[in-house]
Amino acid sequence: MSYAYDHNTVKERIREATDIVELVEHYIPLRRQGRNYVGRCPWHDDTRPSLQVNAERQTFKCWVCDIGGDVFAFVMKIENVDFREALQILADRTGIALPKYQKENTPTDSTGQEITKKQLFQAADWVAKIYHTELLQSEEAEFVREYLEQRKVSLEAIRKFKIGYAPMDGKWLADKTKNSPALLKAMETIGCFGQPKAATDDLMSPPRSSHYDVFRGRLMFPIRDEQGRTVAFGGRMLPDSPLNEYPWYKERKYINTRDTPLFHKSKILYGLDTARPQIKKLRRTLIMEGYTDCITAHEFGFGEAVAVMGTALSPEQIRLLTRMEAEKIILMLDGDKAGQGKAEDDRMLIDFIAQGADVAVLILPEGLDPCDFLEQRGADELNALLQTATVDALEHVFRMKTRNIDVKNDIIASSKALDSILGIIAHAPIKGRSPDDPIRLRLEKMVQSLSVQFRMREDIVRRRLNEKRARTDSRRQTATREPATMSPEDNREPETALPERWSKEELPDLLERDMLELWMLDPTAVYEFWDRILPEHLQSPVTRAIYNQCSELVDHQGKPATFDNLMTAFDDPQMKNYLIDLESSGHRKYFPKDDDNIDPAFRKELPERWKEPEFKELKAKVVSEIIAKFEQQTAEQERQDKLSLLRSGELSEDEETQQLLALQQKLREKDAEPDA
Repeated sequence: MSYAYDHNTVKERIREATDIVELVEHYIPLRRQGRNYVGRCPWHDDTRPSLQVNAERQTFKCWVCDIGGDVFAFVMKIENVDFREALQILADRTGIALPKYQKENTPTDSTGQEITKKQLFQAADWVAKIYHTELLQSEEAEFVREYLEQRKVSLEAIRKFKIGYAPMDGKWLADKTKNSPALLKAMETIGCFGQPKAATDDLMSPPRSSHYDVFRGRLMFPIRDEQGRTVAFGGRMLPDSPLNEYPWYKERKYINTRDTPLFHKSKILYGLDTARPQIKKLRRTLIMEGYTDCITAHEFGFGEAVAVMGTALSPEQIRLLTRMEAEKIILMLDGDKAGQGKAEDDRMLIDFIAQGADVAVLILPEGLDPCDFLEQRGADELNALLQTATVDALEHVFRMKTRNIDVKNDIIASSKALDSILGIIAHAPIKGRSPDDPIRLRLEKMVQSLSVQFRMREDIVRRRLNEKRARTDSRRQTATREPATMSPEDNREPETALPERWSKEELPDLLERDMLELWMLDPTAVYEFWDRILPEHLQSPVTRAIYNQCSELVDHQGKPATFDNLMTAFDDPQMKNYLIDLESSGHRKYFPKDDDNIDPAFRKELPERWKEPEFKELKAKVVSEIIAKFEQQTAEQERQDKLSLLRSGELSEDEETQQLLALQQKLREKDAEPDA
């Protein structure tokens, strides 16, 4: 995202010019309580005022629903808008002009005006409507209607899913918009047009134009988001189309819209808007592999069915279904070789396990897909299979990895299978979960089952699993995307790679939180850690985001990494809320004698307060202890990684010898250290 050079400065000006008490009082009555203000929280059924507004710190916080932040976060939450819209609202309120900025690659019309997302949604809905009308009414689409009738797709289903038809004339769609350049540009942006693939002048070749319909001559399936807005299209080749004699047409059975500002195929599911009510009612969803499978399932009474679009079920899609209250996710795989291959795909299995969702797998018999199975055998038989033939994802992993292996007698194959199974289930998110958590219980049951099946003591299986988990965690931390930090010359605002919702595993552990709490109260402490602790030593992406933002403030903007500057620098309301938590808990930890409603001047005197002998000694002790624990943690992780490598059998004899000597040297050094 590209911004004018003074974007951060403008944010600071708007934040300083906005009185948070006046802002909140515009929406909620407040009353003074000590040096703070309180009111009834608008985000939960609040009978006692639990929303606190701190005028000095310019923050708000509801400790009941854990929502807090600054003026920007409040507007984002109360108005349900993104940061840019909140910035504009507050800029209008304060009379401060925003600098002109524009997202990179943002589409513009012929006059240079930015095309908004609202216009893109409107364009996609319009295209879906004219394709749908063409299927129902045009003479050319008669053979398409016959094809759908043969496939037993009812008129009701055609209307429900807005199925359409793209005429064979590749210029037809562009001609519909010749009097509206803005609509034409919006359609370009959402992926309706493409470059010709054939260079001949043959009538049936794509026309020599940059505005030819990439879906020409295809059966059209509008893809909608969970709110029912069209975001993309899927086009199916028609077996009786005159275009079948041309290679450019029949080379792909299905074509999906490319990734656009509205659409990423790994983040959306076909039919979800239609299936949503039934998913909430049944608390389950059925995942199909194609559009027609999903539509047929709905026709046969399985209204909770959705479909992926040529990809495996992604972590984002699993999280989306979980938010839709799908307590049970059943992946229905075709019984053919492709379906079997997906069933054995380690990446897909790992995604299932890593999300912690209650995912089950059903492989249909005799090479049938859901559409064929339902048409041949009916809904009752599918219901019977759903009751008897679905297996939990963990059990599915075991079955796939031990198939064709004599677990009792083939020691080498069994050991490899166990390692493979443990490598997959090591991704299960159990950190911070209670002993009676369903995910932890399923995992415990799996460990016990593996112990019995492989005739191995349970403590040995558990130890091998813990080793795998340590290596998995290490790789995950290394692979986590770092927040991008930009120099002023880049004209960009630092961004973070944090997800929309943080899991417990992504939050800082106690050690990292101790360090961050100190930073919130004394920004000079940052410098004392930078020389000894690097970003790769940090486990939490949240901590790394704050670390990198501190670097951006100090190194590139010449500002101290104060609480106020960090609050302004981050646009993410979740991060703003977390910074408030850190500052509050740090205050209680280091200055317990001071009431939270202290004189506002106290915060301004904090830098000098740390120089007092009592607090200077305390700070030096805390910094020293935190650094020592980080170094100990890093050394232990390196030792575990080396042990895991030795046990893996992947090293040569010379490499094993070198690793053993290095470990012995580390142990000697540790033994030689004086007792604390």
